[in-house]
Amino acid sequence: HFANLKQASEANRLMVEGRLDPCMSEVFGWDDIPRAHMQMLQNKHKPGNMAVLVQAKRPGLRSLEESA
Repeated sequence: HFANLKQASEANRLMVEGRLDPCMSEVFGWDDIPRAHMQMLQNKHKPGNMAVLVQAKRPGLRSLEESA
């Protein structure tokens, strides 16, 4: 359980305001998912969160307009 509706709403607000840092250590392309899993399995991943790009050209895009 992550949060109730009020807590989730507050977390979203803090993210939008830039007051939370998700500690993203590495972003993988879709084709790199096996490598990401192996890093986790072997405990060789960097500290922080890992993410996978899903239908995105590059990390950091914030809107559909940026991705066009």
